[in-house]
Parts: sequence; C-alpha cells; structure tokens
Amino acid sequence: MIQYFIAKETFTHQIDCFCPGSIHATTLTINKMDIIEVTNEQSFTFNNGWYVLAIINNQGHFYIALEDLDQYYYLGRLVTDFDLELKLNYLQFQIDQALEIRDEELFLNHTKKLKESSDLKVKLESFINNLVMNHY
Repeated sequence: MIQYFIAKETFTHQIDCFCPGSIHATTLTINKMDIIEVTNEQSFTFNNGWYVLAIINNQGHFYIALEDLDQYYYLGRLVTDFDLELKLNYLQFQIDQALEIRDEELFLNHTKKLKESSDLKVKLESFINNLVMNHY
C-alpha cells in the first residue's frame, strides 16, 4: 500500500550506499512541507535490512531504510493525513478550553499550532487529490 507523509520540519537524511567505499553516500535535505510517497517497491539486504522506494514531491526518488522511516515518524518529523486530522481535532479542543478559561496566551499558542497543522493538511490533501485526478 502506498503511504504519503508530509514533513513537519526541515531535517537531513543520510542516503545509504552499499558500494565498496560507499562512494554514492550523500545527504538529502527534506524541507518542511515536502511530501514523501512511500511506494510498494522494496529491497532487502542481509546486513542492512529492508528499504523502500520513496518519492519526494513527485520529483526525485531514493531508497530509505524502514528503520529510518519509522524513526522520522516516531520523532514527529513526518506525519500522515490521519495524524494531522487527529492533531487538528485535539488543537480545536485545546482552543475551546483556552477560551473557556479565558487564557489568551494558551489560546494564541494553540491557534498558531492549529494554523501550522492546517497548512500541512491542506498541502498533503491537495497533493493526493492532484495525483488522483491526474491518474484517471
């Protein structure tokens, strides 16, 4: 199953190379709001484990270790549409609570986070919808 992630923050990823001397090893900067499509294409090496083909912003592609992908997800650097939906619901609840207790600082803090999460969700949904429309 193809999975889509969006970067919540900018970070670098070390692209592995298994050539002698690792001459093709490099780093890739994944920018905030970059979209990563994890495809079904997989590769396994005995010394390094499972890798999947990832496409960034529907342009470049690279193999990423499942372990790295899990780590980025666990750290919150990459999120899914579902994660964003849950975050938006939670932040809206927090905003309602802040209004109820009349805490302006808390309200402004959660409103800022809501806007950031909403922007991520809109971009990810737009990207997925464009893929679907172009596919049919």
